[in-house]
Amino acid sequence: MRSTSVPRWQSASSAVDDLAAGALVTRYVLIADRSISTQVLRELSQRVTPVPTRTVIVDAGVGSGFGGLDELLTEARIGWRFVVAGPEHMVGAVRARLISAGALPAEIAAIVHPDASVRDVFCAHCHTTSPSVPVPVGGRTRCGGCSAELTVYYHYSRRHSAYLGYRADSEELP
Repeated sequence: MRSTSVPRWQSASSAVDDLAAGALVTRYVLIADRSISTQVLRELSQRVTPVPTRTVIVDAGVGSGFGGLDELLTEARIGWRFVVAGPEHMVGAVRARLISAGALPAEIAAIVHPDASVRDVFCAHCHTTSPSVPVPVGGRTRCGGCSAELTVYYHYSRRHSAYLGYRADSEELP
């Protein structure tokens, strides 16, 4: 695809380094899915020391369960940076939540787990998001709202943290 909005996620080291570039960072918040190993969390914590760090563990399998993230956001101040690590659908959802709470995209580093085969798909017809669908971009899946057969398109909505799905037979309809 020549033009796409599918995110190009960075490596862990470059994502964290970009956050610190030229900024007075007062706190790092590591937000990770339960599937992220303690080894990876330890390495991320070491990359951001000596700045104080808080860690929030969320469960990607529980819809919008952000754990203690909402409580932490009430305390957030200027100078905080967020490192989000986990599967693509969880990282996108947490990133959208952080931005809606007032964080700037430049204050968020996204580190995506290598298994990116599970996606959230937004139906363009009934406006329902089908969570955690095991489908590749360009593949087909059923909508959880209207049951239409959807083609998963090369468009990723950062606001919905989901890929666009449109009816697979839309060009054949009268």
